[in-house]
Amino acid sequence: MGALLRRWRERVPPEQVGLVAGPGRRVSGLRRQEVARLAGVSADYLVQLEQGRSGVPSVQVLTALARALRVSPLERDHLLRLAGYRPPAERATTETPADALRLVDQLDANPAAVYDICWNLVAWNPLWAAVYGDPLSRPVRERNMMWRFLTGLPSRVQRSAAEEREFQQMLVGDLRARLGQHSHDDRLTDFVAGLSAASGRFRGIWAAHRVDEYRHEAKTIAHPEAGTLRLDCDVLPAGGDDIRLVVQTARRRSETADRLDQLRAVAVGEGAAVELPA
Repeated sequence: MGALLRRWRERVPPEQVGLVAGPGRRVSGLRRQEVARLAGVSADYLVQLEQGRSGVPSVQVLTALARALRVSPLERDHLLRLAGYRPPAERATTETPADALRLVDQLDANPAAVYDICWNLVAWNPLWAAVYGDPLSRPVRERNMMWRFLTGLPSRVQRSAAEEREFQQMLVGDLRARLGQHSHDDRLTDFVAGLSAASGRFRGIWAAHRVDEYRHEAKTIAHPEAGTLRLDCDVLPAGGDDIRLVVQTARRRSETADRLDQLRAVAVGEGAAVELPA
C-alpha cells in the first residue's frame, strides 16, 4: 500500500490540484507535504504510510488520500481492499461530477463552488476564493460550511440574529434530510457525532428534528477590499442530492456587479477551478 501511495503521488502534476510547479521543483508529481495538506493528515503520518510503518488507516483517511491523489473509483476501491476494507456498496456520491467541475470553472463571472453531502467544500473557482478568502488558508475542518457557522468561526457573511438562527436551522434540517436518505452512510453519522460534540447550538437544533432543504438565500458579504457585496445564493443538485453546486450572482448593473468585475479581473488570472478532498 505504501508503494502504491507513493507511485500515485508521483504521477499527479501539481497544476492538476491548483498548485504552481515553479522552476526549482525537484520532485515529479506532488510533495508529501502537499498531499498531506490536501488530504488533511500530517506529513509525518503520510511518511509512515508510504514506508509501511503505520497501522491500518481508517476508511476516511484512505478516501481523503484517494481524492487528494485524484485516483479513479476503481483505484480507490483497490486501495480499500489492500487495507482490508470492503468497498462501500450503496453510499451517497463521493466523486465530484465532471459536469459540476466544468461549470465551476466556466462560471468565472460568478463565485461558484461544490459541496459534498456533509457540506465539505470540495471545489471552487477563483472568484469564490476572492470573495470568501482562500479556502487553502484554513484547516480542512474549517472549510466545512456547517462547521463554520455552527461553531462560531469568523465569516464574511453578515446576518441579523434572527437571520442567523433561521440559516442554522435550515442547514441542520437539510443535514437531517440527507441522513434520512442515506442512513447507513458513515460519513454522515460521523459528521453528526463530531458536530454534536463540538457545538451546543447544533445539539439544540438537531433535537428539534426539523427537516428542511437549503436551496436559496440572499447574502450580504463584508469584503475587506471590495466593501459590501449583496448576492443571491442558489444551491443546485449536481449528481443527485449528494453533491451541491452553489452559484452566487449579483443583480445586473448593481454596485455589487461592478465590484465583482473588479475582483474577477484579478482572480481569474490566478488559476482555474480547484478541486480538493472533502
